[in-house]
Formats: sequence, C-alpha cells, structure tokens
Amino acid sequence: MHYGLVLEQSRKAKSVRHLYEHLQHKVNRREWIPSIQIDNVSGENGIRVPAPERYRVLNLRLLDEHLSPYFKTNLNLFQMHMLDDRVDVWVYKAHRGWLLVFEDVPSGPKPFGQNGFDTR
Repeated sequence: MHYGLVLEQSRKAKSVRHLYEHLQHKVNRREWIPSIQIDNVSGENGIRVPAPERYRVLNLRLLDEHLSPYFKTNLNLFQMHMLDDRVDVWVYKAHRGWLLVFEDVPSGPKPFGQNGFDTR
C-alpha cells in the first residue's frame, strides 16, 4: 500500500478537506473503515472513494506537492504520475491532516512497442 499524508499547512489541505467532507455525505457510514496504521502514520474514519468520484482525487494534483515539507508519501514521482482512475483510493482523517491510501499503483511503466520497449 502506498500513502500520501497531506498536512494542514499544505496548499492542498483545503481541497482534501472538501473532498473528505463531500465523501462523508456521499458514502454510507457502514462502509467506512475505522482506522489504519501505515508506517508511523495513523488515520481514522476512512472512506473508500467510489469509482465515479476518483477524478476528484486526480484533480487534486498531489504531484505538485511532491517536494513540499507539508506532504509525506512513500510514492516516488513516477508513481504519482501513474495514478489514474483504476487505482483504489481511501481517504482518512489523520492527526494533523488527511491520509490518502492508494492500492494497485504500478511500480514501473508497462512494456510497449513491438519489442516491449522504445527502439529509438
């Protein structure tokens, strides 16, 4: 599992908070996940982002915060570029911000071309 912790001081904090509040009203409370612990980061009241709503997570453009001290992640920049609507996403309320958990993130590029790579 990969994660991104958006701290309250981040430029993206307000957008993530609005996303979380939107999902609170949209997703049934019985489907919420009580808590999670990844590395030394814990989150509570997790909400799985439904497939039709995943564009909201992609529109956050978290890769803009990749080098920010207010954004902690175990994703590298390439993986952040590879996020799409096929990746499962959960949003949790964390102690000092919001925790986004990503599952099924590709670890590398898919082979392409006739030989499985670029022949240029």
